[in-house]
Amino acid sequence: MSRNSEKIKRLYEIIPGAVSWSVIIGIGVLFAVNRILASVVLIIYLLYWTCRLIYMMLLLVVAHKRVHDYKDVDWRALCREHSESLAHEDIVHIILYPIYKEPQKLIETSMAALARVNFPKEQMIVVLAGEMRDTDAEEKLNAIKEQFAGTFRDLVITVHPDGIPGEIPSKGANATYAARQMKTYCDREGIAIDHAVVSCFDVDTKPDEQYFACLTYHFISSPNRHQLSYQPFPIYSNNIYEAGAFARVVELGSTFWQLIESMRYEKFITFSSHSMSFKTLVDVDYWPVDMISDDSVIFWKGYLHHNGCYRTYPLEVPVYMDIATGSTIVETVVIQYKQKRRWAWGVENFVFLAMAFSKTRRIAFLEKTRRLFQLLEVHVQWATWAVIISFMTPLIIFWGKYTGNDILILCNLSYINSVISNALFFIILLCIIISMQFLPPRPKHISRFFYVYFLVQWIFLPVISAFLGSFPALDAQTRLMCGKYLSFYRTPKGKT
Repeated sequence: MSRNSEKIKRLYEIIPGAVSWSVIIGIGVLFAVNRILASVVLIIYLLYWTCRLIYMMLLLVVAHKRVHDYKDVDWRALCREHSESLAHEDIVHIILYPIYKEPQKLIETSMAALARVNFPKEQMIVVLAGEMRDTDAEEKLNAIKEQFAGTFRDLVITVHPDGIPGEIPSKGANATYAARQMKTYCDREGIAIDHAVVSCFDVDTKPDEQYFACLTYHFISSPNRHQLSYQPFPIYSNNIYEAGAFARVVELGSTFWQLIESMRYEKFITFSSHSMSFKTLVDVDYWPVDMISDDSVIFWKGYLHHNGCYRTYPLEVPVYMDIATGSTIVETVVIQYKQKRRWAWGVENFVFLAMAFSKTRRIAFLEKTRRLFQLLEVHVQWATWAVIISFMTPLIIFWGKYTGNDILILCNLSYINSVISNALFFIILLCIIISMQFLPPRPKHISRFFYVYFLVQWIFLPVISAFLGSFPALDAQTRLMCGKYLSFYRTPKGKT
C-alpha cells in the first residue's frame, strides 16, 4: 500500500471515533454554553429514540412470528418436491469449525449435535480446523475423528501453520487456510464447488435439526444462490441453566437484536456462524486473514465481487450457541465486555468498504454513499446512545432540579425521559415472553425455581444497557481512531 493510500486509510479509521466523540462532547459543550438549547436537542433525540424503540419492538414481534410460523415446516419434503435443475441430492455441505484451545468435550458435543440433524450425512463433510499454536491440537482432533469415523461423508482435519506472512492470529486466518485445503480436496474428489455450501461455525455451534434441510432448500430454489449468504439467528442457550443471570440477559439480548436485524433486509449482513456458496467463497478469495471481523467482512467481499448485487438471507431456523460466562460475576462482566468490544471492532468494515469503494466504479455513487452512511450511522449510534440516554440526560435533569431551574423545557425533557423508561419496560415484558419460548427442556437436576430466577433476571437489562450498550463500541472506535489496533479476542467457551 502506498503512503498516500495509508494516509487515506488512517483518515477513514479516524472518522467513526471522531464523529462519536464529537456528538458526546458537543452535547456537553452545548449544555455548558446554552442549557435551553441543549435540552431541546436532547428532547428531539429522545423522541427519535422513542420512535426507534417502538419500531424495534414491532420488528421483534414480526421476526418472532416468522420463526414461529416456520417452526413445523418439513424442509426435507420441500427439498424433495423441488423440480428445478439442481436437486437436493447434488448438494454437498462443508461444515467448518475453526478451533483453538477449546476443550475436547465441547467439540464432541457439537459433533454429536451435528450428527443428529435431519439431513443425509453422506452429503456432509466436516472440517476440524486446528491451530499449530495449540500444541495438542492434532492429538485432540484425531481422537475426535476416530470417535465419529463413518458418521459423515468425511471428517477432515487441518492444522493452520503459525506465522504466515500477512496474517494475524484470528479465526478468519484459520478458516481461510482450512477452506483452501478443502478447495484442493474438492478438486481431487471431483466435487463441484458450485454445488457445495460451506458453513463456518463457531466451535460451540449446534445447528437445529432442520438447519441443513432448510439451508439446502433455499440454496437449490434460489436462481441467485451464489449471490446470497445464509444467516441463521443464534440462540444462546446451550448452557443457559448453568450460566449466571447477568450473562443470560446479555446473550438473550444479542439473540433479540439478531432477530430484529433479520427484518431489516437492506442492512442485514452475516454475523458469527453463517453459510454461503463455496464457489462464491473461492471467487472472493476466502475470509480476510488480517482482520478481526471476518464474519461480516466476508459479506462485503461478496457484495463487492457481485457489484452490489449480494445480500444476506435470514434463515427460518436457528443455531444454538454457548453463553459466554466466567466463574464469578466480575469475570463474566470482563468476558462480556471484551466480546462486545470485539463485535464493535466491526467498525473496521467502514474502513474496508470505504477503501474498496474508492477503487471501483462498478457500483453507483449513490449506492456507495448510502452503504457507507448506513455503516457509519450504525456504529455511531452504538457508541453514543447509552451514554446520552443513561448518563448525560439524567445529569442534565438532576442539574435542573438541584439548581432550582425547573423550567418548562427541563420538565419536558424529564417527561420524555420517563417515556423512554416506559418503553424499555414494555420491551422487557416482550423479551420475557419471547425468551421463555427459547428455553430448552429443563434438566432434572435444575430446580423448578429456575423459572422464577429467569423472570427476575430481567431487572439487569437497564444496567446492562447503560454499561454494555455504548462503552465497548466507544472503546473500539477510540482504539481505531488512535491506531491502537485490537488483537483477536477468543471468547472462553466450554461450559455445556
